[in-house]
Amino acid sequence: MADIAAVLGRLTPEELDELRALGPQGHLTRQLIDALDRAAGGSGAGRGYYVPTGSVSATGGPHLVLRSDVSAWLFGAAPQIPHGQAADAAAGTLPTGTDWSELRPGDRVSIVRGNRVTASGIVDTMTEDASTVWVLFDGVAPRRMFHRGDPDELRPVR
Repeated sequence: MADIAAVLGRLTPEELDELRALGPQGHLTRQLIDALDRAAGGSGAGRGYYVPTGSVSATGGPHLVLRSDVSAWLFGAAPQIPHGQAADAAAGTLPTGTDWSELRPGDRVSIVRGNRVTASGIVDTMTEDASTVWVLFDGVAPRRMFHRGDPDELRPVR
């Protein structure tokens, strides 16, 4: 499956507005399903970006919603702490992560989780100690805040 940012970046501004108006769990219209398929590469190619809810419409077809990670990306939900680190986070012992002090507003960065690039954007602003960075995404989502303790890394694109 292609990168979420790339697929959502191929949607029109009107399609993105319509997705945002539906909310994170809104049932997708036929037009939005077709738009996601088109953005992912053609008929049926967007199937990994939307999933059935388990309920059906009045016509008997399944209600479809954005997959949770696609919805989180679009709506800027806070990154989740991986299951194994939940106890460490509660105890305040979560690793501090990468040093972002070399970043500056205007720098292009890749957002990396594990060994996978999940998005890319431009540094908007950051705290003085570089522990919190706000990133603007390329036309698809509003800015998002990243904290040093999050499971995401921000890597400069050179």
